[in-house]
Amino acid sequence: MIKCLVRWRQWLVAAAVVCVAPAYADEAANQAAVFHLEAGTLSAGDAELAAILGADPANDDARMGLGTIRFIKAIETLSQGLYRYGLQSPQRSMMVPVLRLPVPVNPDPEPIDYDDFHALIDRFVQDLAMAESTLDGVGDSGVKLRLDLTALRYDANGDGIPADDERFIAVLQRVTGMRDEDMPGTLVFAFDKADAIWLRGYSNVLMAFSQFWLAHDWRESFDVAFPHFFPEVESPFAAALAEPGSDPMYTEGAPLADMISFIHIRWQVTEPERMAAVRQHIKRMIALSRENWLAIEAETDDDREWLPSPRQTSAFASAQVDAERIAAWRAVLDEAEAVIDGEKLVPHWRFRQGFNLAKVFDAPRAFDLVLWLTGPAALPFLEDGPVTTAGDWEAMIGAFGGSFGVSAIWYN
Repeated sequence: MIKCLVRWRQWLVAAAVVCVAPAYADEAANQAAVFHLEAGTLSAGDAELAAILGADPANDDARMGLGTIRFIKAIETLSQGLYRYGLQSPQRSMMVPVLRLPVPVNPDPEPIDYDDFHALIDRFVQDLAMAESTLDGVGDSGVKLRLDLTALRYDANGDGIPADDERFIAVLQRVTGMRDEDMPGTLVFAFDKADAIWLRGYSNVLMAFSQFWLAHDWRESFDVAFPHFFPEVESPFAAALAEPGSDPMYTEGAPLADMISFIHIRWQVTEPERMAAVRQHIKRMIALSRENWLAIEAETDDDREWLPSPRQTSAFASAQVDAERIAAWRAVLDEAEAVIDGEKLVPHWRFRQGFNLAKVFDAPRAFDLVLWLTGPAALPFLEDGPVTTAGDWEAMIGAFGGSFGVSAIWYN
């Protein structure tokens, strides 16, 4: 039934593009994007919008719709991989944000090893890069992608049927921690050029996290800790484990022991160019955030804003915007850029000097979280120079009145 609807929709849009005046082509692309995002037919939507954009590269509505579809599709592909291996999605996921995705329970998961998981993350980075590059170039034509976030669906388990319980809103709530009662009465937004820039920035954040993992060989940590996330992990450690039985000491102690092992094992750098890419993704996010706020402040409408200016209305009580907060956010970006470029050093509680974070990424050494906490890992990167301080950051984030964490997710 869904395939028939998709083919019928494709025929209608194709007819609209061919038969109506050029002024209506953008609206046809917009409607096609909304249709596929709500139906969860992302692959068909990708093909349809790509064809429209190929015929008219200046069509901002097609570009916006295609980039959004490709971003959601990146989430879908990752979710399907995690489902295939039976992810038991935890509330806390160590240092792996992708494990927080809401994934349906798989009653018959496939075995997974380190290489399988590495491939999932690598594919995720490639998919995000495609979405980000697609959105790059959305211009000032007045693009508006009108979406009800509660209606967006994707095929989380790969069965070919995007069901009512496979909605993108679950991802938003898991990432932000917002409960149903915290959500606004309506989640209908008119996504515009500023929001395209915002989504590009968010894509770079996700790529930065993922590239860090791909830069290192952390096989031993995977073998030790990931049996807590996947029921069929293939590793010597998992194969040697005793059955937990009903021993409460084992039940409570084993996760703690494996967490200690996870953070204690040294990760060798195997792809240093990916560590350099982490820094570039962060720098790109900072640049895009600045560009995003300039675009937001230039808006003259107030049309179902995702991230509003002080003159516009926010649907989210926890994401209010005023001039003081925008100024504080820009100060945060400036300070973060100075740190990521090594112009300001990062303090360490053990040393009188700070360490140069730029060199951590551009001349990386083996990663050992314990040694970073205790000090020895920072030693090669210590320098004399200005150091960013807790006082600097407290002065900047004070404008957010205790809601900096939630605001930072939106401000990006």
